[in-house]
Amino acid sequence: MADRTLASEAWWSEYRDVVNADPEMTQHGRDAFDEDFLVGIGDEHYLLEMQGGEVRDVRAPGLDDAWSFGVVGPREAWEEFVSEVPAAHHNEVFASFYRTAVKGEDGYFDLIGNHKKIFQNFRGFQRALELMRTAHNGGEPRTEGSHRPREATDEPITGQYVTIDLDGVDHRIYYEAAGPADGIPLLCQHTAGCNNQQWRHVLNDPEITEHFRVIAYDLPRHGKSVPPSSESWWADRYDLTAERFTDTIVSIADALELEDPVFIGSSMGGTITLELADWHADRFRALIGLEAGLFTPGFYIQWLDHPHVNANDVNSHATWGLMAPHGPEWARRETLYLYEQGANGVLKGDLHYYSMDHDYSDTADEIDATQVRMYLMNGEYDYLTNPDDAREAAAAIGDGATAHEMKATGHFPMSERPELFRAYLEPVLEDIRGVRDEPIPEVFAPDDFGVAANK
Repeated sequence: MADRTLASEAWWSEYRDVVNADPEMTQHGRDAFDEDFLVGIGDEHYLLEMQGGEVRDVRAPGLDDAWSFGVVGPREAWEEFVSEVPAAHHNEVFASFYRTAVKGEDGYFDLIGNHKKIFQNFRGFQRALELMRTAHNGGEPRTEGSHRPREATDEPITGQYVTIDLDGVDHRIYYEAAGPADGIPLLCQHTAGCNNQQWRHVLNDPEITEHFRVIAYDLPRHGKSVPPSSESWWADRYDLTAERFTDTIVSIADALELEDPVFIGSSMGGTITLELADWHADRFRALIGLEAGLFTPGFYIQWLDHPHVNANDVNSHATWGLMAPHGPEWARRETLYLYEQGANGVLKGDLHYYSMDHDYSDTADEIDATQVRMYLMNGEYDYLTNPDDAREAAAAIGDGATAHEMKATGHFPMSERPELFRAYLEPVLEDIRGVRDEPIPEVFAPDDFGVAANK
């Protein structure tokens, strides 16, 4: 049996075999991934010589060696990283780096060297590191949850367009809907840079659509919503602001003549619940903020829209570390795939709101959540807005706002863990309908709902 001791000679040999046989590295790394990089495991450093997406050699770096970038961290962080189911924020290199660089926490990874080179090799670098976990746990890729469950061929979803006016300019908005016309409107906002397909499992859920009219729309420039009708929209810099975001949401609700709707959104759609509660409390029945926080800095970066970087690879594969690693692979891959469909510059433009214009660090107490009920629900593996961020926000807002931790899921609960998310969402929707007698749990866990944590 191969030596499973992290970074032993036999371990690196096993790792090299796993990387060089990996079909994803074969498909995407062979013609491009030639950047040697450094791995620092505690006080020990290793140079990985890459050529055509293959590991050609692993050795201690010498004076004659050159490398472009590297990832370093304490041995304990690497031990957790390669474990079969790593703890939250230890599951991916950028998840770990964010906790170091933005949150200033110890015990995580740091990225060194040329960051531009990292983003130019984003997909191959990320996959090469993830395969350390595969090698450490027997060398066989995980197959559980790789096949999408059989789905209905007669889905009850309808798609339509509606035109809204924003500052005198028409915007053609695409939306999909399911559920009874007289059901409680449930207005669904997608994450930054993505589209309404993230909500397809909620749209197709008969238990939800029995009582709710689920409506999932694409923001302007996203999905099937075309850009604005202005003469030079293509020459205008797209940087979303909180004011434009809330105006768009309210305008869509008004155009569809939604009476007392419930709003639900994730990521930037979760954080915007704070602005909606602050500025438009009288327009909504309740606000469900998934992956919400008072302040979400650090993600308005140039590499998300740069001519020297493959933005499609970076924007889509940046989602990988935001998801729980033991969720069904088909759902995580689909979540990633949805991000591959975004237009250039749109994700970065959305993140202008998310990381630059949204900040309730000092003003959350001005929100009166007694006017509109707020449910803040954050995933365990979301390194951008973790469950403690939801708790902090709810405490700062005060009466009317509650925080709920979602175990075994991450930043995209509705698409990465659709079965589990439905179980977590149901008590909240029952509470909104006024048919729930018990308090909503502060912590949602798979075992409580009979859902396997790794499916």
